[in-house]
Amino acid sequence: MKASQLDSRAIWYAASNEDTRSECRALQPKGRRVLSITASGSRTFDLLIEDPASIISIDQNPAQTALAELLASAYRRLSYGEFRDFAGITPSTDRDRQFARLAPDLSPDARQFWEHHPKHIATGIIYCGRWEGFLRSIQKLAGSRRRDLAARLLTAATLDAQHGLWRGTWDDRRWRLFLRLLSIRFLWTHVAREPGIAFVAPDFDIYRYVRARFDHVAKHHLLSESPFAWLMLNGTYPSQALPPYLSEAGFAQIRTRIDRVQFVTASIQDFLRDCAPDSLGAVSLSDYSSYCDVEVQRGVWASLARAVTADGRVCERKFFNKSGTDLPEALGFTRDRALEDQLFREDRAFFYSFVVAGKG
Repeated sequence: MKASQLDSRAIWYAASNEDTRSECRALQPKGRRVLSITASGSRTFDLLIEDPASIISIDQNPAQTALAELLASAYRRLSYGEFRDFAGITPSTDRDRQFARLAPDLSPDARQFWEHHPKHIATGIIYCGRWEGFLRSIQKLAGSRRRDLAARLLTAATLDAQHGLWRGTWDDRRWRLFLRLLSIRFLWTHVAREPGIAFVAPDFDIYRYVRARFDHVAKHHLLSESPFAWLMLNGTYPSQALPPYLSEAGFAQIRTRIDRVQFVTASIQDFLRDCAPDSLGAVSLSDYSSYCDVEVQRGVWASLARAVTADGRVCERKFFNKSGTDLPEALGFTRDRALEDQLFREDRAFFYSFVVAGKG
């Protein structure tokens, strides 16, 4: 069995790289005890808006736990205006003082992490991850003309106007060359430093898949309404396209429920191995399988078969590693293929396919 672990000294994902509306539809988390992989914290906090009974938020990387703990403290202690400033949604020169207010809430490990990373605080924590830095580097390399085109795409008023711009101007030889370069696995390993590329099947055509997904979203979904698209093409979120957990309405709901969340630093495999039978009503796996082989996935689903309640639901995203999709049915779950297909078409973080499975 083989699984990789991201560098635990660094935050890899600081912003929302998914569209948690899909998890909410798949899991129906209201009133359930939820297990969620932490990553940037966005998924956990978005699920909290849906009024679950409780959430256990786990990540094997203590740096990701530190990020989520700090955001949780910000929900507790700050007004929404202060939260926007501190997180990095709006400019601020007051983040050091705000951190001093939040630090007493943190675990010793989380507090030590942030005391060693003051630059992350100073620049705004929602954009401090390595992935967000990689996106910014690509945007700089793209040049002013491509950035102007991205701005036009992100402000297109209609799908017809957006798709016309995409097909007529954006989707040119330079774009296709860029996608070809993006598909070179050596770059994922040594430039993006993405260990998950090792688990992508050798015959999986990254170029064809990525191009098809971009073409799909350009034709069917307004990019202006997608926080994920803004992050990809602009590097930041505008106030009119914030993920739910960063919006004013989301902030108000999360603030009243933040004590329902428990943050745990552990791998999904270890946590589920020790989990009590029939104790989880909903499980959001994100794309954990991007970082492990099918045997590790088999162990995870076997543990889920024991830990998930009779009416429980599981939602998994699949990025480039599409292995293991048959495991839930082999272990007693029933897949909702119609919903999987719908989420693949409608999810605004448009690279992912889905596995949605239930025991009821």
